[in-house]
Amino acid sequence: MPVFSISRISTYDACPLQYKFAYIDCLKVEAEDTVETFLGRIVHEALEKLYRDKMHEKLLSADELLDFFRRTWEKKWQDSIIIVRNEYTAENYKKMGERYLADYYNRHKPFERGRVLGLETKDQLPLDEPGQYFFHIRIDRLIDMGDGLYEVHDYKTSSQIPKEQELETDEQLAMYALWVKRRFKDFKKARLVWHYLAFDKEMDSFRTPDQLEGLREEILVRIKEIEAAREFPPVVSHLCDWCLYKSVCPMWRHGVELEAMPENEYLNDPGVKLVDEYAKLKSKYDDFRSESEEKLEKIKQALIAFCEREGVSVVFGSENKVTVKEQESLRFPAKNTDERKKLVDILKQVGKWEDVAELDVFALSRALKNREWDEALLEGLKGFGVVEKSYRLTLSRK
Repeated sequence: MPVFSISRISTYDACPLQYKFAYIDCLKVEAEDTVETFLGRIVHEALEKLYRDKMHEKLLSADELLDFFRRTWEKKWQDSIIIVRNEYTAENYKKMGERYLADYYNRHKPFERGRVLGLETKDQLPLDEPGQYFFHIRIDRLIDMGDGLYEVHDYKTSSQIPKEQELETDEQLAMYALWVKRRFKDFKKARLVWHYLAFDKEMDSFRTPDQLEGLREEILVRIKEIEAAREFPPVVSHLCDWCLYKSVCPMWRHGVELEAMPENEYLNDPGVKLVDEYAKLKSKYDDFRSESEEKLEKIKQALIAFCEREGVSVVFGSENKVTVKEQESLRFPAKNTDERKKLVDILKQVGKWEDVAELDVFALSRALKNREWDEALLEGLKGFGVVEKSYRLTLSRK
């Protein structure tokens, strides 16, 4: 029974191979977290503690909340957690979390908005009638505001604020709202609320029942496309730095292995030797090719000038000869120019547009050269073509 989430779908969209590692192969990796995801998880636990105690008529002080965060951080921190931005330390990230919580506490105390129905709500939402596909539901905080209005709250520790239109099309909280719609009969409308803790900013968006059902259908189609996939190519992007599967990914595995080697072994690695030698030879080849092409063009022009000056078509060397053949071709106005538009208009007016396949310049050149059309038309089109001379040189043995 496949259980999907927006995170799972987004993983496939970003990198099908990462999706395969995580959800099909279920690979176990040494590092199971990045510091960003760890920070987000501990902040979520602290806010869950805050609201759960409040539901039990116990209001934590700001100091008590921060103390819980620090103790949980120290208890669960592991040295295997990845810190991509190595100019920062774990302590920097912990202090960020403390600031997020302090700002949130000061903005929202005494935490009495609406009636809290659930914290870190876990369930599965059926997506189809047969019950073959399900969507994972985990709501940070669900609130009943009365009169059929429900709020789905989500805490974000990301370092970027999305644009308004991105929130209007957000899928994760909207799918959570669909679960709420099916769960509560008095449901009329959902307010989706994002708390961007790094900026002490709250943003929201609303969804109607029809919008939620439409999204369900879209999600189901995407899930079936993923399920039908048989190839899972890797996609290299800036997100790779935060991927937990770099050590097994064919795009990064060799580099990860090299990073773990002492320098003397690193330099002796056969792959390093091959790449270094290839780069050296490729550089020499590119330099030689560039220099040779430049010299060859100069000699070509000299041969053409020699033939024109001497009135010959073949120039003989000690062992080879070069045949110089003059050719003429018509060049027509480039696309997106006024002249091109005029030319197209003329062809359409006289019903010859299809003959040149949307201005196939080769077909048009052939029609003019072979005088295939009416003479008056040919004369009218002749001004659009510019005669260009080109030369083909053929090297052969005497």
